[in-house]
Amino acid sequence: MRKRAATPAMTRPSTRVRERTRALLLDAALRLFARKGVGATAIHEIAAEAGVANGTFYNYFRTREEVLESAIVRLADRLQHDIRGSSADPAERVAVGARRFVLQAVRDPTWAAALMRLWSSSAALPAHTAAPVLADLRAGRRRGRFAFPSEAAALDLIGGAVLAGMRTVLERRAAEEHAGHVAALVLRGLGVAAAEADEIVRRPLPHPSDGASPSGRSARPRATA
Repeated sequence: MRKRAATPAMTRPSTRVRERTRALLLDAALRLFARKGVGATAIHEIAAEAGVANGTFYNYFRTREEVLESAIVRLADRLQHDIRGSSADPAERVAVGARRFVLQAVRDPTWAAALMRLWSSSAALPAHTAAPVLADLRAGRRRGRFAFPSEAAALDLIGGAVLAGMRTVLERRAAEEHAGHVAALVLRGLGVAAAEADEIVRRPLPHPSDGASPSGRSARPRATA
């Protein structure tokens, strides 16, 4: 008797479990990288933190470097999520974003160096992170907060300033205060008055979601498969 082909409904649970397990591994890697650094984190520690067997790790990632690249994108997404929810003012959101990414380079240089390496080698990550920034640029221009002649040039201004700011702190030519200086200059370049730009970047940063900063350590649910 011939077996019936699996239906989409029969395959969905397996797909959901795989997605959930992969997310648990990435979250575990982010927490360990933040606490110990990438070089000091072993693959078996990532598996243990995620609550899965060592062999399960290799069903999703081949090397620590591969999980690092995926974790870079995941953390960038979390930073963007926090930025979107930080304020109703697009100017403040742009400032929060610039500050957060530069500060992340101060606090987690390995992640920042890997992000910059991935940024230059793939068009996917710049395109992925540009979408929410472009939405803020358009909202800011509609509300009269920003004035710029070209969306592409405005994106270049923000991306170029933030990446250069991250490189500066990675090279230890500046410290945490550099994040505010970069953000203030970005706002001025977008048409915000100097005094207002300086005031915006002095505002306290919103509390990050767990996993979006090196201090995120709350427990995660364990994988079941």
